[in-house]
Amino acid sequence: MQNVGRSRPLGITIIAILLAIVGILGLIGVIVGFAAAGGHAGATTVLIIAGILAVLELVLAWGLWTLQTWAFWATVAIEVLSIINSLFGLTQRNTSLFATLVSLIIPVIILIYLFADRNVRAAFRT
Repeated sequence: MQNVGRSRPLGITIIAILLAIVGILGLIGVIVGFAAAGGHAGATTVLIIAGILAVLELVLAWGLWTLQTWAFWATVAIEVLSIINSLFGLTQRNTSLFATLVSLIIPVIILIYLFADRNVRAAFRT
């Protein structure tokens, strides 16, 4: 389904690019994390969840880029899950504090923008 006649807000373009970058970096981090985790059960759980979220963020980046109607609410749901995963990651000893804080801050910023700008909601209406 094409979204002819609707323009993508600049913020959505930025979020789509950010989600793609975070998704790619997340996949790289998961690969490196598995190599460094050494079989620690808590870290393995966090890495599996982070890998799933990274793939979903890549799919959502495409959905936002093309203004798919499902992408708005799916992005909200995934960003909430990312926040929960990051909070759980803060409790693990084998995770980087900096990386965990960044993975906590980005979803919060995205959620604020999605709900604060009326043009964003209008762009996703059919």
